[in-house]
Amino acid sequence: SPFSLFEYIHFVVKLLFYSSNHTLPNAIGYVKSKSLTIKSSLKDENSMPLEFTCRVLENKLKLIAGDEFWEENQQHSETKESVKVDNLPDKDEISRYISSKIPIVAYASEERFKDLFMSLKEESKLTSSYVIFIILSTLLASIGLLVNSAAVIIGAMILAPLMAPIVSFSMGLLRSQKALIYDSLKTILIGIVLALGASYLFSLAIPFTELTSQMQGRIHPSLLDLGVAILSGVAAAYAKSYKEIAQNLAGVAIAVALVPPLATSGIGLGRGDFLMFYQAFLLFFTNLVGISLAATVTFLFLGYSNALKNKLGFSLVFTTLLVISIPLYLSYKQIASTQQHIEKLTHTRFIVNSKYVIINSATIDKHEKYTTVDLSLFSRENLDRYDLEKLKEKIEHYYGNNLQIRVKIEYIL
Repeated sequence: SPFSLFEYIHFVVKLLFYSSNHTLPNAIGYVKSKSLTIKSSLKDENSMPLEFTCRVLENKLKLIAGDEFWEENQQHSETKESVKVDNLPDKDEISRYISSKIPIVAYASEERFKDLFMSLKEESKLTSSYVIFIILSTLLASIGLLVNSAAVIIGAMILAPLMAPIVSFSMGLLRSQKALIYDSLKTILIGIVLALGASYLFSLAIPFTELTSQMQGRIHPSLLDLGVAILSGVAAAYAKSYKEIAQNLAGVAIAVALVPPLATSGIGLGRGDFLMFYQAFLLFFTNLVGISLAATVTFLFLGYSNALKNKLGFSLVFTTLLVISIPLYLSYKQIASTQQHIEKLTHTRFIVNSKYVIINSATIDKHEKYTTVDLSLFSRENLDRYDLEKLKEKIEHYYGNNLQIRVKIEYIL
């Protein structure tokens, strides 16, 4: 009883090329017993019920073989009976299972779905441990952002429990389970408020002015971030569906980075920088919507529902995705434009008051009211204030006004 066409192909390949492996795939059930009674399930009045018993007769077969055979197949008496039919369809599923075609990827049995559904139902609820880990992971992420430490931020990603209720929300959306949707959304929203509050209070307690590179990396969301969120949603749903790979969910949480953007948003609120708050929260919201949609479609593809039952809710989430794609596209376009300007500025030669100046490297960072340009310059001659003003005029003519230019000059002797 294979769950999917892929599993059937895998079994055939394993049977043909890996005969030394004696483990059976999940799609095969077996009963190991010395006595087995088989009864007919027919309920027709005109049919006679059929019942017969099979028994193992010990020591009735004599086998003559060499020593090498007996070394590889040692005789042992085993009276323990075993039954492995967990993954086979039960009596209520058989008719539906036989009448439908085998899916390409997976068939989710009712027993398998019950295990996953109960797990997601528990993870959708608000608990004290969820609140504690949200606050701890946010504070840890805030410290990592402040000290510009990627290792500390990764630790915060592992602690963050936000991925679980998002995946639960996706299943509720697929199967139109209102209680699951409500509990998941409540848990997610409370987690967002707690994360924003914790990072906001942290920024007030430890004031600072400089944006680290870890913060800057989370205030410029683009369509590429949406792609990361969608792929992470697929991976999260797939990992949650199979117990043997559920431990990979932590790796998915690291990849999508839910808490660091929230922490950056809260720090932006504490700084009074609305643009920083908006851009970082847009990144988080992009991850939230992208994961939800992708996980919903993945659960549908894996066979946990024969149809999308909450079409209205899915349409609302999909419409939200289309709406947030507009600023993401504009941000991506701006990032691409900025990168083109950086490439044009780098290694460009300027003549300033008859002096040659070479731009070795450049970085451009857009703020709400101005743009910061950091330049590393090479020059053979001394540059005074008047020369630098002329250089600024040339760059502003080249790039635009409202520039705040910072230069580092290296003289070539």
